[in-house]
Formats: sequence, structure tokens, C-alpha cells
Amino acid sequence: MTRSESVRPEWRAALAQAGVHNLAVRLLEEPVARGLPGRWEALDKPGIGGRRRWRWSVPLAAGAQTLYVKRYDAAALPEQWDRILRQSARHSRAWWEFTQSRRLAEANVPAAAAVAFVEEMNGRLERRSAVVLESVPGDALDRVWPEALAQHAPLTLGAARHDLARRLGRFVSAFHGTGLCHRDLYLCHVFVDVPLDYSSPPRFALIDLARTHQPRWRRTRWILKDLSQLDVSARQIGASRSDRLRFLLAYLGLQRKAARTRWYARRIVHRSDRVLRRIARKSRGG
Repeated sequence: MTRSESVRPEWRAALAQAGVHNLAVRLLEEPVARGLPGRWEALDKPGIGGRRRWRWSVPLAAGAQTLYVKRYDAAALPEQWDRILRQSARHSRAWWEFTQSRRLAEANVPAAAAVAFVEEMNGRLERRSAVVLESVPGDALDRVWPEALAQHAPLTLGAARHDLARRLGRFVSAFHGTGLCHRDLYLCHVFVDVPLDYSSPPRFALIDLARTHQPRWRRTRWILKDLSQLDVSARQIGASRSDRLRFLLAYLGLQRKAARTRWYARRIVHRSDRVLRRIARKSRGG
């Protein structure tokens, strides 16, 4: 069994001043908060298997800072195989999330910033691992938009609405430009920091990087999957056809009548229609 760990240098110093030592070791303890300062809040929810999550308000010299801790325990064989096939055969899911966070930062694509990770590997099998992430400004776009619509906020009207769609398209295009795809790219995983009066432009950031991967083949299939997931989310929160088209045109950098625009639009809508029908059947108990 081998153990690897890393803490960003600036965070290592800040945590040491707060009395946090041997962070990597303690992240694997049960309970994870034992002996660590600050306030801890469990964020567990159904359907996440051996993954555990906490919100950690850690007292630092510059003031309390909110961090998020994810720990992966007892991965089943299908999860192990998925990690080996799509991410890394030598490292854990926590290592992957830590590494992709740094990769996106280097590419100037805003995402949840990783603070630290630790992993225990038994050959190619992940025994357990944990990653610490900084909080992301703003809130999920699928929560911000309905609230803005309910208030008839300037954000949802005219030129501001059009600009938001275009900026989101360019943001997702920049993410895909790194070679990565997400596999769970719904609007709950796109955070936006924007005033409701649109007095300043939106700042987007991507979260849940544990689902990202870099396709070795059939990359267009994975891109379409990401875009159709975004389309599903957009339709669920009331985005218009024009909103979605503006997003796509900005994403592709093409004109409306371009043949490639029509090719993408048809395939995205076909996929999102299928997903929405499946969701409707489930809601009816079918």
C-alpha cells in the first residue's frame, strides 16, 4: 500500500498558523473532523455511495474560510474500473480532482480550487482518498435563474439576458478547449456570481471536477453529452429557444445559418428531448 499527499504551499502555511498539522492524515480518520478546529457540517445525500462530504469553516488568521472536504471510501469494482479507464490507473479520484483543478487554473478556466489531497493506493486499486476544495463564489445557475425570473430582475431581460447566454457559451467552450469533458454538466455544477441588476458581468466557475475526464476516442460524443445535459437544465429552468441558440452560437463561434450549427443543434435537442421524456416518465411513476 502506498500513500501520496499534497497541500498547496500557501494553504500549508495558513493551516499551520490555525493549528492544523498533518492534515492529510486526519482527512482519512473517522470521523474526519476529529482534532481539527472550526465548525464541521456533514453534507451527505442519497446516491453517492462511498463518497462523504463536509463543509468546514476553518478559523484562519485572515478570518474564517469555508472549505469543502470530500472523502472516497470502499470504491466498488465498477467505480475502480471507471477511474482506471477514464482518469488514472495509478492515482485516486481525489488526486484526479486536485490535479484537474490545477489544470483548469493554469488554463484560466475558473473552477473549484483544490487545497489538498491524500490517497492510499493498493497497486491500481484505490483504497481511500480525500480532497479539500475552496468554496466557489455565487451559486448554482439552476438556482440563480429561477429566483431572478421570479423577481423580474434586469438579469433576465433584453441585452443582459442575451449577454449571459453568450458568456456561458464561451465559458463552456473554454472548458472543452482544455481537452476535458464533464459527464455531469448540468447547471447545478455551473456556479455564477452575478448581481441581479447586471451591473457587472457574470463570473462562472465549474464544480464537481471528480466527474471530468479526457476522452481518448469519440470525443464529439462526450461533448454532445455535456451540451445536451446543459440543454436539459436550461429547458427545466425556463430558458427559451433563443437563449439556448445564443449559447450554442457563442460556444461554436459560428453564425446561425452555418451547417455545423444546425448539425449540433439537431443532435443536442434530440438527446435532451430523450432525457426529458425519461424524467417525465419517472415523475409519473412509469
